[in-house]
Amino acid sequence: MAAKDLIESFKAGPTCSLCLDYFTDPVTARCGHSFCIECLLQCMEGADATLTCPECKQLIQISNLIPNKDLQQLSTTRKRRRHHLLQSLENLTTCDKHGKKEMLFCEEDQKLLCESCSLAPEHKDHQVVPMDIAIDKYKVMLQEKWNILKKKEKEFRMILEKMKRITDPYMDNFFCFKQALKYEYKKIHEFLEDEKRLHLQLLEQETRDKEEKNEKKKDEFSQQIKLIQTKILDIQEKMDKNPLELIKGVKSSLEGVEELLDQEPDLEDGPEIWTTYRTTGFKKMLLRHYRDITLDPETVGPHLIVSEDLKQLKCGIANNERDGGVGVLGAQTFTSGRHYWEVELGDNIKWEVGVCQDPLSTRGNLSILVEDIIALEGFRFEDNFLMWASERDDIVSEAIEKLGIFLDYEDGNVTFYNATEEIYIYSSPKTVFQGPLRPYFCISIHNQENIPGSLIICPKSN
Repeated sequence: MAAKDLIESFKAGPTCSLCLDYFTDPVTARCGHSFCIECLLQCMEGADATLTCPECKQLIQISNLIPNKDLQQLSTTRKRRRHHLLQSLENLTTCDKHGKKEMLFCEEDQKLLCESCSLAPEHKDHQVVPMDIAIDKYKVMLQEKWNILKKKEKEFRMILEKMKRITDPYMDNFFCFKQALKYEYKKIHEFLEDEKRLHLQLLEQETRDKEEKNEKKKDEFSQQIKLIQTKILDIQEKMDKNPLELIKGVKSSLEGVEELLDQEPDLEDGPEIWTTYRTTGFKKMLLRHYRDITLDPETVGPHLIVSEDLKQLKCGIANNERDGGVGVLGAQTFTSGRHYWEVELGDNIKWEVGVCQDPLSTRGNLSILVEDIIALEGFRFEDNFLMWASERDDIVSEAIEKLGIFLDYEDGNVTFYNATEEIYIYSSPKTVFQGPLRPYFCISIHNQENIPGSLIICPKSN
């Protein structure tokens, strides 16, 4: 289609038959014909002249004329399109092959064509349309997508508004929640501080009571010593006198001696056990670092047996094919961090539990040396119980059923707890750990009933 024909085709649409141009304020008569209102009124001759339709000559009553808005809108659109087309003709590209304006569009190849190119064999079966039709088509397509996107945008805006209605109250209360959380932790800190202050006061009072008791006891012993010393001096004086005076005074010198000799120094039950205090929340804190410890069968001594689940250690028949001590190491190695585990000690006569330098990393073998061990030892005999650490002589404590071990590698410290009563027992002096550490366990050959001794590592679920 030539450019001129294309432009003229726009005039074949909504145009007035009187002015031959696009409608301006069109009206429609009862006969169905439409004209510009001004063009139609110009057809009247005289003030009282009748008006007839220029197309079919039917009588037209001006009061019966109906404004045609649809025709007006269509005319406006076509007029605008024609204006744009006239402008676009100046900007149309020219075909390099034929030198003609490219006014057609191939929908398959999405390419502008001139009239000669559209007749080429490669476009024979293609849908080739005038550029304005293609523009209208793609505008409609884009308009549809635009409408869908606007609808989708509206949906998301509605969801966003709904989210705001849901989340805004929470965000508005964020400061209140934050302050409440701080206040709760402040109360916990205050509670722990009060508990610490109370426990320290009780410990100080207990210390004063023990000191007062000890001072009283020492005063009693001092008085007893003075009485004995006085009697010793009295006897010494009698012994230094002549025999006659010695015989006369011997009875008075021996008075009270038997009574002094019958008195025995009394330390009651030996060193007193200090009152221990349970710290609120300490067990929960330790359980955050709980490790599922298992025994390493490769480190079992000749008198020990490890259960299939690697959790229980028993004393059994000597295994002469193995070398090593009577202890066993845990399978886990620790080179950093905090770690906690618990051991049920049963009714062993003697046990030793703690940590040990990994002998494989230090010496390349499984032999365990005493200097590599940081442990707590317990000894039970009838109703008596004694406990001592590898760094000191002894620790006064009641018998323990379940022992908790807490290793803080960076702090260089191993702490032991009575896990049943949830109280502190002992903490090793701080040191700088070098290399891997492993859990260490050792038990007696048998208990007081001559039953083979055993201990159990508590599972993590407990």
